[in-house]
Amino acid sequence: MTKDKMCFVSVEFEDDPNVKGYTYWYLCAFKDVKLGDKVRAPLGRHNREQVGTVRKIVFADEYNAPYPVQYIKNIRGLAEEKTMFEIVKKRKLNTTVTMMDIYAPLVAKKAQAGQFIILRVDDEGERIPLTVAGYDRAAGTVKIIFQIVGGTTMLLDTKNEGDRLCDFVGPLGCATKTEGLKKVCIVGGGVGCAIALPVAQKLHEQGCEVHSIIGFRNKDLLILEDEFKACSEKLTIMTDDGSYGKQGVVTAPLKDAIESGEKFDEIITIGPLIMMKFVVATAKPYGVPVTVSMNPIMIDGTGMCGGCRLTVGGQTKFACVDGPDFNGYEVDFDEAMARSSAYAEFEKRERDKHCNLLKEIK
Repeated sequence: MTKDKMCFVSVEFEDDPNVKGYTYWYLCAFKDVKLGDKVRAPLGRHNREQVGTVRKIVFADEYNAPYPVQYIKNIRGLAEEKTMFEIVKKRKLNTTVTMMDIYAPLVAKKAQAGQFIILRVDDEGERIPLTVAGYDRAAGTVKIIFQIVGGTTMLLDTKNEGDRLCDFVGPLGCATKTEGLKKVCIVGGGVGCAIALPVAQKLHEQGCEVHSIIGFRNKDLLILEDEFKACSEKLTIMTDDGSYGKQGVVTAPLKDAIESGEKFDEIITIGPLIMMKFVVATAKPYGVPVTVSMNPIMIDGTGMCGGCRLTVGGQTKFACVDGPDFNGYEVDFDEAMARSSAYAEFEKRERDKHCNLLKEIK
């Protein structure tokens, strides 16, 4: 690349019948780009990433650019390379829960158990926080697990391997404190088990004795059983209807374990607010420290919206900035549950709207 000059490439998208035969100018950061190279580039108003072929290469300064620089877009990458925020792997855990591995090397480099990311599916989409469910620093990927409950998660679930997310920012929040713990009970409920798993894995890697209790409404909603087995000295699975594991709620085996003489340094619980409230109530008579994760009430993820405001030890805290982990004995769960239901009607409208849009597309 010539010094002080930018590289511009003209790309043809021959596989798209709507624009076949036309070429579009892009800025290119690759010094060794050649005519005929296959590249990934955003096309159209929604910047949908497509594969095209380089037809022309021009080196020029801003004033002699083949297209006004302020309007020109950038090549995403070579077609054979993974692009930022690409969905590398997608796996359905059950009918309503999906796991994805996202290529985000800078996030993967710093991510820790207990932290979260913020993503946007497209450039017109809302920002949603999702907890880091795992990471592979060598591969540069971050694992997310989400339940299809609203419009954005419904849209996210329509994406497949090879598709690219618009934004993927993180890691955010404070990592779960695991140093010095020798014996811990992890209590997870429903999709909250996706948040609990990386914490259990980190504790296991540190040599901690991990006892895991995970609960679901029924067998069909069970997720991550094998993963929990691999990092737990003891795993208890509970279902409300008894269709798998033991019938009942997660607090029953927790109480049995404590009363049978298990000496836990700490209980870490992640799941529905009502479940965490009763885990805290179960542990309180025995004085076992309890850490709760308040991820379920986060919305904006930066502390600006105030949606995750809660009372902890009589003080106002924000789950996304001050947490998401807090001392369970200090959290006002009744207040948090009342606030979390405030957006239920809005979420229902968004879910119905996206259902109708997806029906029209089909």
